[in-house]
Amino acid sequence: MSWEREKRLLQAAAMLIMLTVIGSAVAMWSDSLKVMVTVNTGDVDVEFSPPSTSDTGIDPGYDKDVGACYANLVEIENEDEGNPTGNNDLDLNITIVNGYPSYNCTVTFDVTNVGTIPVKGPHITIVSNNLGNAVSWTHNMTEIQIDPGQSVWFWISFHIEQAASENAVYTLQLKLMFHQWNEEPAGG
Repeated sequence: MSWEREKRLLQAAAMLIMLTVIGSAVAMWSDSLKVMVTVNTGDVDVEFSPPSTSDTGIDPGYDKDVGACYANLVEIENEDEGNPTGNNDLDLNITIVNGYPSYNCTVTFDVTNVGTIPVKGPHITIVSNNLGNAVSWTHNMTEIQIDPGQSVWFWISFHIEQAASENAVYTLQLKLMFHQWNEEPAGG
């Protein structure tokens, strides 16, 4: 073989090696990585049991059926669709009819976390109240965390004072809100 021919073969081999190296480098630079991710979000949801009252006929502590105490719950669904916090709100309406001085009644209900995320509440807002100084009331509704699957029992007790008017109807409407455990409720 001639030197010229060997020189050309060496150049061709060098060129082939260089193209292989450059091709590999370009392939490594232009290689892509595809990552597939699945994210499952949790669910914030609570259920309220129907409320019950201690006045089921005969007035509590007496032998007569004079006063009456009624309570109902209205769950507010998607009240604020622009609010992404997943709040669960409830209106609790309580009415005392023909209450007299020293009449007492207690309203009770359960809240169960049926979601997959712990919730805190209730945060209470008084929507309407005509009790004035005629009716005093107490409750155990301080903020508490409820884990998924757990229930908490709440109560509100009412006592008619001497200042009560005859033939009066006393009402109290509360908004109760539960929110995700690690967030602040809307507006506060």
